[in-house]
Amino acid sequence: MKKGIFVGVAAMAAAAAAVIVLSGPAYTSLDKSGKKNVQEAAAEGTLEHELEENEKQADIVIIGAGGAGMTAAVEATQKGATNLIVLEKMPITGGNTVRATGGLNAAETPYQKADGIEDSIELFVEDTMKGGKNLNDPKLVQVMAEQSADAVTWVNEIGGDLSVVGQFGGASVKRIHRPSDTSAVGPMLVNALNAKLKELDVPVFLETEAVHILLNEEGAVVGVQAATKGGEPYTISCKAVILASGGFGANSELVVKYRKDLDGFCTTNQSGATGDGIVMAQELKAGLVDIDQIQTHPTVNPDTTTMYTEGVRGNGAILVNKSGKRFVNELETRDVVSEAILNQEGKTCFMVFDQSVRESLSAIEKYIGQGIITQADTPEELAEAIGVDKDQLKATLEQYATYQTGGKDTEFGRESMEVPLNMPPYYAGLCAPAVHHTMGGVKIDTATQVLKEDGNAIPGLFAAGEVVGGVHGANRLGGNAVTDIVVFGRLAGNAAYDYVMKNGGFTEKTMKAAGEEEAAQPEVKGNYKDGTYTGTGKGNNGDITVEVVVKDGSVTSIELTDHHETPGIYEAAEKTVTSAIIKTQSTTVDGVSGATNSSNGIKEAVALALEKAK
Repeated sequence: MKKGIFVGVAAMAAAAAAVIVLSGPAYTSLDKSGKKNVQEAAAEGTLEHELEENEKQADIVIIGAGGAGMTAAVEATQKGATNLIVLEKMPITGGNTVRATGGLNAAETPYQKADGIEDSIELFVEDTMKGGKNLNDPKLVQVMAEQSADAVTWVNEIGGDLSVVGQFGGASVKRIHRPSDTSAVGPMLVNALNAKLKELDVPVFLETEAVHILLNEEGAVVGVQAATKGGEPYTISCKAVILASGGFGANSELVVKYRKDLDGFCTTNQSGATGDGIVMAQELKAGLVDIDQIQTHPTVNPDTTTMYTEGVRGNGAILVNKSGKRFVNELETRDVVSEAILNQEGKTCFMVFDQSVRESLSAIEKYIGQGIITQADTPEELAEAIGVDKDQLKATLEQYATYQTGGKDTEFGRESMEVPLNMPPYYAGLCAPAVHHTMGGVKIDTATQVLKEDGNAIPGLFAAGEVVGGVHGANRLGGNAVTDIVVFGRLAGNAAYDYVMKNGGFTEKTMKAAGEEEAAQPEVKGNYKDGTYTGTGKGNNGDITVEVVVKDGSVTSIELTDHHETPGIYEAAEKTVTSAIIKTQSTTVDGVSGATNSSNGIKEAVALALEKAK
């Protein structure tokens, strides 16, 4: 029997600013025609590959370093997995998870109990099934609800912060768990997972795209074919694969294939959410479920595609149309609110709130920093600023205050009305629905095994996160995606660990994380005046200020001295863009996909600083 193959991957930057390198002998790349041959074999249903002697292998390969993939990696490693690696095609970890703004839904938690909130597993299941129009797989929903409280505990144990409970659309009670500083849940979770992966010394290969999953003659997983940023194909032999590559919300062609009515919609998804994992799974004849169920998020700024967290509405904001009137229960499910907005003039609306809501949710500061929120001292001034009828908006806010005081919304039946919205100043943000979440994907069982079209499991293949279908049905409730990735990510990590143990056990670790890369050095001579210069550019969440040092005519260092960029996203831009500028002595460099706005802000700030050095 031939030994496993790990065809070499060039050292590249990994999570937490670490560089992953391979130990062992030199490696040989695959023939360039490998990809075509794999596709032909997939069509014949006989995917397999030749394993050569004296080359490395992994035991578990995780495809995708979003929330589900990183959770699976941490869980499997904590359980005892040794030779495990994570592949991520983007230059940063986090996937769509880093964009999550709300929180994690969980029932029967100590935090709910401390707040006097009565909740149950049964009610969580009932709300989720109702929200998904009963299209959900009830077995998967039951597992998610049952393990949701443990998910909160686990996140907090690995260094996260989920301790504040709030109200979100579609939930009968306060159930969404958020960071204590009311900030967005995604960056918090991604930072905690990155730190844990670094602590556990788990190799994460960035800019490495999985292309195919390989099976042997018996139909069991034996490897993954991948490619580096330059397109060089590589093969990793392994015993198990965890598919955590996310959904396809950023693939407009695929979205329109399944939902023609969404043609032309913008998306809240990061650019890597293109459905690659679904395509790879289909090559193996994996079953798909609910693939046409695509959710739009109702409150997205149509100009910047910034998604306003549902926490803004949950904490008290209302929605008004261009006439200044409310038109829907703001806490209805996302599909209902999206449809209601699309029925308004211009297919847009305004989210209106006051100072009390702003003070209750720090995530709002990001939107203000981006310049997408209008502020005014009175309802009339706000109405004039956003172009709606001032008398009607004033009347709408006064009526809502009456409903809040009386505890009953007789117009739309909104039950949770946190504040009367009468504390100046007042704020408004333009909203429109955008493609947000793809509920459909590969079919799994409750152990996260990927199932073929005939219902049989593909041995050694597991999946978790948005690549999976069946959990959310026809509509995902806000807060359930984070529960999904943590619960099923942990299950996948455990299942893959158990599978490897039953099929030969774990092998010695063949990869290790190296230290920080050396600071970038000029590769060409600059033509600037020596000194220290500052400049400011427009980033994703507001201004970015940099300090640029010029020595002997060349830029030698660039430091971000002030910014409000999203943790877990901007770091890749800071490192990559500043290094490229120093090496080339020019601001005409590539940005980082997934951190485009931060990249552009850094380049703009440096360019302005260097204007002073000419």
